[in-house]
Amino acid sequence: MWKSGKLEVSWGFAAMVALALAAGAGTVLPLVALSALCHELGHLAALGMMGAGVERFRLTAFGAEIRADTRRLSYPRELFCTLAGPGVNLLLALVFARVTGDYVLAGANVLLGAFNLLPVPSLDGGRALHLLASWLADPLAADRLCRRVGLGCAALLTAVALVLTIRHQAGLFLLLAAAGTLLPQLPPVGGGRRHASTHI
Repeated sequence: MWKSGKLEVSWGFAAMVALALAAGAGTVLPLVALSALCHELGHLAALGMMGAGVERFRLTAFGAEIRADTRRLSYPRELFCTLAGPGVNLLLALVFARVTGDYVLAGANVLLGAFNLLPVPSLDGGRALHLLASWLADPLAADRLCRRVGLGCAALLTAVALVLTIRHQAGLFLLLAAAGTLLPQLPPVGGGRRHASTHI
């Protein structure tokens, strides 16, 4: 793993980039990377506005993770920070489609934003669901709800990606992304609010 200050880059991230290039995704990869960069800048801008200090920014095989100290944030403020990333992607998709007419870049932002809104614990949608349930009920009830919803959603996504990969020789990267949402759910989901972790 390579480290520089608060930035960490895992070997898995480098391997995924190399795999994508080897699979012929060289023309799409820059668009996805640009959309992902805007996504993370959305999170970072929101965290900065709310006064939450960023402790670590990590690039892994399954995306990016921002770790920030959100202990002093209210549930609505932390929810805003969590949804800022997908929100930026969906806003950019609208701008690219309606203003510039770049539907390829608009599509990349729509896919990234929509994928991150899935109610899976390792994604923004799962974190948002946990925060909302904790706010309306309590963190323990939120843990139980997110485990069940997240596991079901990740299992369904993985099954769909597997069918696409086997039957149509497509969906390999969707399968890897789906596996990335399923594998982290094998251990129990933590119930603390000490940190907010966001992924692409």
